[in-house]
Amino acid sequence: METRDKTVFKKYKSARNKIRNDTRKVQKQEQHNVADQCKLNPKAFWKYINSKLKMKTGIGDLISVDVCGNPITVSTSTEKAEVLGELFSTSEVYSQSKKN
Repeated sequence: METRDKTVFKKYKSARNKIRNDTRKVQKQEQHNVADQCKLNPKAFWKYINSKLKMKTGIGDLISVDVCGNPITVSTSTEKAEVLGELFSTSEVYSQSKKN
């Protein structure tokens, strides 16, 4: 937050809590509607279930540099882990924050 004013923070918390409460109500209503319709419309039920089971992709393709200095695209999880591990093991920022 840009200010430490207690009244501004109180308004922020109030708005945040109201929005969170409203989103929870909408989600609960959606689940209730799916539950009510599951016998009549099993396709909608399974569509809702499958939407909750889907995994979101974490890290997109990375562009790295090979030994010769040529740019390469890294797409498998193992290669991404190696590239990121190499990046953080040689990063000065990570080394400096680790010392402090």
